[in-house]
Amino acid sequence: MNHSRTNWKQIIRLSATIHALIALFMVIPTIIAAARGEWAAFRAFITALVIIVAYVAVVLPISRTWSAKGLTIREVYLFVTITWIIASAIGAIPLYVYGTLPDFPSAFMEIMSGFTTTGLTSLTDIESQPQSILFWRSLTHWIGGMGIVVLFVALLPLVGTEGTQLFGAEAVGPTKSKLTPKIRNTASILWLIYVGFTLIETLLLLTGGLSLFDALTVTFGTMATGGFAAKNASIGAYGSAYVEVVVTIFMVIAGINFSLYFLLIKKHVKEVFRDAELRVYLSIFLGFTIIGALKLLFSNVYPSFTTALRYSAFHVASIMTTTGFSTANYSVWPSFFQGLLFALMFIGGSSGSTGGGIKVTRIITMFKLAAQSVRSLLHPKGVFMIQSEHEKIAWKTVNSIAGFIVLYITLVLFVTLVTASSGVDLFTSLSAGLISVGNFGLGLGEVGPAGTGFSVMPAYVKWVLSFAMLAGRLEIYTVFALLSRSFWKR
Repeated sequence: MNHSRTNWKQIIRLSATIHALIALFMVIPTIIAAARGEWAAFRAFITALVIIVAYVAVVLPISRTWSAKGLTIREVYLFVTITWIIASAIGAIPLYVYGTLPDFPSAFMEIMSGFTTTGLTSLTDIESQPQSILFWRSLTHWIGGMGIVVLFVALLPLVGTEGTQLFGAEAVGPTKSKLTPKIRNTASILWLIYVGFTLIETLLLLTGGLSLFDALTVTFGTMATGGFAAKNASIGAYGSAYVEVVVTIFMVIAGINFSLYFLLIKKHVKEVFRDAELRVYLSIFLGFTIIGALKLLFSNVYPSFTTALRYSAFHVASIMTTTGFSTANYSVWPSFFQGLLFALMFIGGSSGSTGGGIKVTRIITMFKLAAQSVRSLLHPKGVFMIQSEHEKIAWKTVNSIAGFIVLYITLVLFVTLVTASSGVDLFTSLSAGLISVGNFGLGLGEVGPAGTGFSVMPAYVKWVLSFAMLAGRLEIYTVFALLSRSFWKR
């Protein structure tokens, strides 16, 4: 495929429509800024809205005369990647114009971190920012959690094109079969479930004494497994065991494959609990939580097992689901507990969840591949297959997962080297690589709960981190396909 063959008209048309949708979301913090008298922030949001509206006002009327030709899979990858980049660029305008961050690369990284639900930040004093700016940061989490394009697919009749390929290009991990015959209905169901959990958690946090602003910003970060908070001390600032328990529960919920909730709604309970990924996911969470709590107790970090369990469960859930919230500075906890968190950075949430990382199902498949390889050595003439529950996994899928992990680790190492080139210590650099590619947001060392690592990093590192977050959120292949020579060939 060459440039002349690329369906740029349709890409531009769809892009304009999706960014019009983002503009509608941006109206919310604009109203908040006006209501609270945050006029400098209000002008910053108006600037961004004017740019978006001008772009959409030019493109959409012209595009009515363009044929609604469908996109090829290559064009889908190009469209999805461009959409996320432009969304982050226009989303960064309010932060840059207001002066939340000193330069555009920092503002871009902040919003890319928001949309990709990573949660890493360059801000050192979050609470000094206007509430409208903080609300927008958190809202980008919620929009990106289930997916910008997945939301778009749910509204796809507006642009008259098929959404299956768009849905797959932004899918959060290897997914199960479609919930309904029509992909648009599947996208709508996922978003409705997502909205339902958002409402429930918000109400529970309001019951716990949080203001509507705090309840919403915490919920946005929780359900999107993002990590942006409106407080410098993250969730620990609220000093509430109730809030921490609610957030822990909903972080675990957000890290589970959302299609399983649809099965629960359809009363297919047995099918849900037969899901191998769910069982392994919950076993890892419970196992690491109990081991971590015992370590915190025996190391005299906390006086009782109940308190140790509360802090252990919160941080295990936060890291495993790639949320990135914190209630304490775990950097001063025993090295063994930090090692548990470090190990979780190589796992992540479930496929089809809002969590990032490698994903539990891929880890399971690779362990099965290792076991199969051992059996093949012991029985050279044997023929073995890898199974998932009651189905055989095609070797094409196994190879795809293996290739994903290779690219994932390669990207982590690349980011580690780039970060280290700026003078950052190696451990912090490795942590930065893991949390940007895995969309964790909070790591160890200078990028841990008490660190200020991202605020002092140079612009070129922030551009690379932004790329890594995007690649990680779009499951590596979508972005890396654009970097291959064959993508641009006929």
